[in-house]
Amino acid sequence: MSALAFLASDPDGYALIDLRDSDSAHPLREVLSVSREDFAQVVTWIEAEFEPRWAMLRTTPWMQPLISAGVFLAKAYVLSLAQRIMHRTPLAAEQVEDFDLERPVPATDRFNQDALFDTPAFGESLEDVIALYTQQRRALPQDPAARKRLELLIHAESVGALIACEMEHAGLSWDEAGHRALLREQLGERVSEYARPPKLAAKAQELAAALKTPGLNPDSPQELLKALHKAGFAVRSVRAWELEQISHPVIQQVMEYKKLSRLASAHGDMWLEQWVKNGRFHPHYVLGTVVSGRWAASGGGALQLPHAIRQVVRTGPGRTFVVADGRQLEPRILAAISNDQQLQQAGQQDDLYQWLLDAKLVSTRQDAKLGMLSVIYGGGGGASGTVGAALTKSFPTAMRFVEQAALAGQQGEGVRSFLGRGCPPADEQWMRAQRDTADEASQRSADAAARARGRFTRNFVVQATAAEWALVWMGHARHLIHQAGWGRDCQQVFFVHDELVFECPEELAEQLQRLIQHAALLAGRTLFGAASPHFPVSVAISANYGDAK
Repeated sequence: MSALAFLASDPDGYALIDLRDSDSAHPLREVLSVSREDFAQVVTWIEAEFEPRWAMLRTTPWMQPLISAGVFLAKAYVLSLAQRIMHRTPLAAEQVEDFDLERPVPATDRFNQDALFDTPAFGESLEDVIALYTQQRRALPQDPAARKRLELLIHAESVGALIACEMEHAGLSWDEAGHRALLREQLGERVSEYARPPKLAAKAQELAAALKTPGLNPDSPQELLKALHKAGFAVRSVRAWELEQISHPVIQQVMEYKKLSRLASAHGDMWLEQWVKNGRFHPHYVLGTVVSGRWAASGGGALQLPHAIRQVVRTGPGRTFVVADGRQLEPRILAAISNDQQLQQAGQQDDLYQWLLDAKLVSTRQDAKLGMLSVIYGGGGGASGTVGAALTKSFPTAMRFVEQAALAGQQGEGVRSFLGRGCPPADEQWMRAQRDTADEASQRSADAAARARGRFTRNFVVQATAAEWALVWMGHARHLIHQAGWGRDCQQVFFVHDELVFECPEELAEQLQRLIQHAALLAGRTLFGAASPHFPVSVAISANYGDAK
């Protein structure tokens, strides 16, 4: 028997827990009214006795007190995240309204039970939670295979939300003294919030002199662009990716200034005081808001830590990081979702790029990487385009798969990931711009928009599925760590796209490495079955996160 535990607010207390059989929906006990003081103890008992899947509207406010009390929930169903998935997936059997994940719902904001989706906000009463769950279950596809995939996505996303809460609570070990020493070395003595640190101010003056623009404010994109044009640099913007294409001492000065300016603004003294407490960085992770399923972070720039800052991410004595990174993940994902047998054969090797070299499809590893990205993302020209053409000839099934996704995007259609996360069709404004092409300029604009959307949907089918694999990988690693009895000693503390960072005692590091690698194997089989491509992961063990990168 599998159990489902609905968790909701108690208007007369703290929490209500309704325990039911997952298949029949029959109650297994009377609804429990639980006080704040007894909450963790009651949940612990239910978890041990029934091992239910916990259905809750959001992880807040439930997970914070449970994690603080050391309570582990194995399974979850987060209805707000499921609602976003069901709203966007093309697999749904009936239309499902969206859920505003960006706006917290006030406790008094209740919706009408007689018109469940007439209001944009959902309440958190037990009746609300059960009604929303029931509606979502009714909207699941009838096809068994599609239903199984979509359920897996919802369950993986929900466990991902539990992991996000656990990581936020644990925090990332941070060397505060080392961080301040880095700031003094790079920027000079601390100044007021509105002034440039001494070394950054000196760089600004040097750059103004080099560009012959006295009083230049290089933090203003408009002023900097104007100064570069005056100096003879025909650039369209001052974005780093464009400036990096130019080899010139002045441009190098610009890049150095931008790097220091970002350090001062994004990870300076004020940032350190706001985000690092007692030697731990506690970012807030956000799920469900990025269309591809990748995570975002609210404040703190958690997903964009520059290399210099990674050097101050250090564990304490006797502890170490175990950093695991999916190797050549996206080509392997493409092999699986396209069912390209030749690419799957290449993906059985630990080093897919070496296979391409041995097969004489490319001349260098860099060619292999750039060419494969060209195949996946429809990139460019030059050498990468030439290599991409050679790879296309070798992997025609994979190429047709991404080309079909690109064509769907160009026509304004939606696409989906392997498990069913949907990229919605283009909106009416986009479609109208495609139709209203009365002159050459509007036609060029429409064609450019179509190509851009085609590149996005081509990217989406691979990237969104890679995000699903990473979610399942994390879920398996979390489960295996708990099974091994290491939950208090080994914790996942950071996650960026397809990289997992754990912290553990030094003596457990090698065992944890093997566990994480096994979890990657299980993730592939969970998504793609026995015919799953090989998903090797690179693992580095270091007390310094910067050295593990």
